[in-house]
Amino acid sequence: MTRDPHDLAGPYVLDALADTERRRFERHLPGCTACAEEAAGLRETTARLALAAAQRPPDRLRGRVMAEIARTRQSPPPLARRLPSARARGLSRLAAAACLVLALTGGGVTWHLHRSADQALTLNRQVTAVMTAPDAHTSTARVQGAGAVTVVSSRSLGKAVVTTARLAPLPPARAYQMWWLGPAAPRSAGTLDPAGTPRPVVADGLGDARRFGVTIEPAGGSSRPTGPPFLTLDLG
Repeated sequence: MTRDPHDLAGPYVLDALADTERRRFERHLPGCTACAEEAAGLRETTARLALAAAQRPPDRLRGRVMAEIARTRQSPPPLARRLPSARARGLSRLAAAACLVLALTGGGVTWHLHRSADQALTLNRQVTAVMTAPDAHTSTARVQGAGAVTVVSSRSLGKAVVTTARLAPLPPARAYQMWWLGPAAPRSAGTLDPAGTPRPVVADGLGDARRFGVTIEPAGGSSRPTGPPFLTLDLG
């Protein structure tokens, strides 16, 4: 209740507000053009990122889930029904928001199983911070027919969230490398999974870069590009 309503657009889009704060923000929204535009932009960002990172779960995952259901005892029905407290409702919304961020970052269940809870939580926080930044800018480029790369960047944070979809796998000796492109020489922004798996990457050091590029380099990356980027994106 102490937060400025202008700071609530991000949590509102992620449905992470308690009922009181949500109603308060919805009363504020019709009279504030800035908040209305920010909320609309965040919805567009989450939708684009979800489309860029979506992937079909493997068939073996269904069998694993069904097997677990078969040997898991179901909880008995409750003896009495109580309405959840405001605190419980708030926590449930925060949990839902965390699940949404995991889905948007393209991790899915199979990726999450291979990361510790602490790592996933840290990544979720970083991704959410970039996506809900007031100056977040989204760009998507198509590559290799069905492939795509999406970059959500924030100059105020100096970071970007990069997701890929259906990039061609590379041999072990090669890697996709990201670059910040600007008035000076290209600067490395790190490497992507050589298998083309759509795992999210939070890249630091945006600085004065105006464009984002991807090249194919030797495994481990290069100090400077060995060839022109096969993909470039405007950073806004």
